[in-house]
Amino acid sequence: MMSTSAQGSLRVLHSFGSHHGANCSAPRCTRPSKLKGCRVRCRGEEEKLSDVQSAWLDVSPLPFLATLPAVSASAANAMDAADNLSATTTYVPSAMDAGDGWAQFVVLMVTALCGLVGMKVSFDGEQTASQDAISERVAKQVAAMETAETIPVIGVPLGDLKDRLAVSGTASSLDIDGLLRIDGVLSPDTAKALLAEVNATLERELARAGKGSLPSDSFGNVYCKGNRYDLKLPLRGVAEAALREAVLNMGPVLEKVAGGNTAKLCEFAALVSDPGSTRQPVHPDTNYRRDRCVVTTFVALQDVESDMGPTVFIPGSHTARAHLAFKEANEVGGPALAAPNCVATLRTGDVSMFDSRLLHCGGGNSSNKRRVLFYFSFEVSGKENPNSGFSSIRDELRGTLTLQDLRNQPIVETVS
Repeated sequence: MMSTSAQGSLRVLHSFGSHHGANCSAPRCTRPSKLKGCRVRCRGEEEKLSDVQSAWLDVSPLPFLATLPAVSASAANAMDAADNLSATTTYVPSAMDAGDGWAQFVVLMVTALCGLVGMKVSFDGEQTASQDAISERVAKQVAAMETAETIPVIGVPLGDLKDRLAVSGTASSLDIDGLLRIDGVLSPDTAKALLAEVNATLERELARAGKGSLPSDSFGNVYCKGNRYDLKLPLRGVAEAALREAVLNMGPVLEKVAGGNTAKLCEFAALVSDPGSTRQPVHPDTNYRRDRCVVTTFVALQDVESDMGPTVFIPGSHTARAHLAFKEANEVGGPALAAPNCVATLRTGDVSMFDSRLLHCGGGNSSNKRRVLFYFSFEVSGKENPNSGFSSIRDELRGTLTLQDLRNQPIVETVS
């Protein structure tokens, strides 16, 4: 049965043919006259016109036009068939017991496998490209910092902290330099116990992950992950005791630099750098904003020597001027990296406290010893932390504890 569109096409072509035929008939006499010989002259002109039409017909496309109705009908029917197929026909695999059921199943499995392999190859390629780009950036940064002066950071003994805070305003070092060192915050016994706990927890979590990706409930994101881990700690046992001890000892300073006792704990983890871990690129933990929003404290759980990849800080680089210079040099040169820096070699229990906007990086561990830093961060009261949703803290602890809670109230174990 011919489709509606085909019938419409035929009507158009028939109309065209009729119109063309009408135009090809001899014209009526446009010069009627009663004079003798008028009809003869017109008849002669008609005969001449007929000869011209015959000659035109010999070279005209009329034979082709005669076939157009059939061609149009076939094309229209084909279009209708295609429309019906796309609108109503879907692929339905054969049943497994059908003749080609197993063949189609094999094809499906092979296609899926090829897709997975392609995705894996693409992902690995992107990771390799990203690691290569980071390595190139680190090399350029190291070259730019070669001529920069390395300066020591003078630590404030914990016993002198209260007096210095009252007399000279020790906390102002965080305003000026973005960095403050306090010695002996954690006792050797607590540091030793927590180090053993971190090592055991890390081994347990790595075994749980197997050869797969590290689970985000226990691991945070960190630059240069090879042989380097950001391990989120549960709030119990030795980890809880270490946090309380550090917060109680540093309470007056933390209260001042974090805007009061309502500052919220936003990070609670351990940075582990194994032998062979590479140097990180210089970076801030928080991109520049006018006000300090997070204060981070690194606590050494063992002596951190120069070949263990101690943290490199650039004092004063938490400012708008330093961040602008860093960005303008594409983070690989310029005055920000040429400024004096310091390398945080620490003794067990010593602390590096810094503004999260400060430029810094973890060094490469060329020793044969693991370096572990216990760390915690507080959001400054009344300031927005842009990283609050993905900072390194277990989800059940996020946004639940303030400095006041940790200083004055016993902590209830939240992880079984």
